[in-house]
Amino acid sequence: MGDIPRELVALFEPQVEQLGVRLERRGGIWVGETRGSVATGSMWLCAPMPYCLVLCHDVIPLEDMPLFEGSLGPYACACTMGDDAVSCSRDCGLPIRFVGAGGGARRPHDEVATFVERGPRSLSSRLLAGHVYRSRSVICLPDFFDELDRSYPGEFSGLFSAFDGSWGPEAKGAIRYALGNIPASPPLGPGGSLGLLSTVTSLMASLAADGRGADQDEGALVSHARRLLSAAVEEGGVPPSVDALARRLYVSRSRLCDAFRRETGQSVGAYARQLRMERACRLLEDGDRSVSEIAVLLGYPSPSAFCHAFSDFTGMSPRAWAKGHDPF
Repeated sequence: MGDIPRELVALFEPQVEQLGVRLERRGGIWVGETRGSVATGSMWLCAPMPYCLVLCHDVIPLEDMPLFEGSLGPYACACTMGDDAVSCSRDCGLPIRFVGAGGGARRPHDEVATFVERGPRSLSSRLLAGHVYRSRSVICLPDFFDELDRSYPGEFSGLFSAFDGSWGPEAKGAIRYALGNIPASPPLGPGGSLGLLSTVTSLMASLAADGRGADQDEGALVSHARRLLSAAVEEGGVPPSVDALARRLYVSRSRLCDAFRRETGQSVGAYARQLRMERACRLLEDGDRSVSEIAVLLGYPSPSAFCHAFSDFTGMSPRAWAKGHDPF
């Protein structure tokens, strides 16, 4: 499945293996059934856009069994679930937020939910014999939202995190409508994959138009970024780069930089340097460590690199600063 990112494959591969599903590719869609001694039912999936997956399954275990699942990293999900799938999701600890019933004409009473997984995690739940585990999902990696943000700057900012919050009436309607348009059977006819692409893009456009992404609290985003930078400096070592910080916060680099400058009046890099130098000043004032020890503690490659950075920031050498703040 080289055309589907490994982070997405990891979300359905355990189910395929444990339930005995045999997947076969038919055009742009993967289709599978299980008719063995473990379960009966079907599964199909499609990646209509990079970093995005549409996944449907409807299976009935033939015996009670544990199901072990997991994720390799963060992702956002909108899904419909039957009652047994809801119980399973709660059992394994998925942070689901219900949008209301409305799984489409065929399953009008299925629950609709969204959620965000923030990082790698291993999950386990128990499947019960004879129960129906049915769901339809649109799953998106952070890269998916970054691609949208690059193509349409500012229009999709904050949409990833919005899947972990509460939706307004129009957004809820758009989510229910989109998931209701995903067929229970794989759309193998002409235009099937294109139809799924249209469903996903229309959903994202509707959520952006609803303003949910733009309403995300920039102050909270910047506060989180500042806490991460401060913790890195206090724990020693080099503060995370802008790219690493953006990945940690599940936003695009451009959104983080713009929000940070609006909130603080500084770039992320300048703020990180300030934190580093402020800690250096405190350590020099304490007088308990040498310049070389402080350079190592703050993650500089050499004492000379630290001295150069410190002089640029304060206008004084570390030794001159320490002497001027000698407590004795």
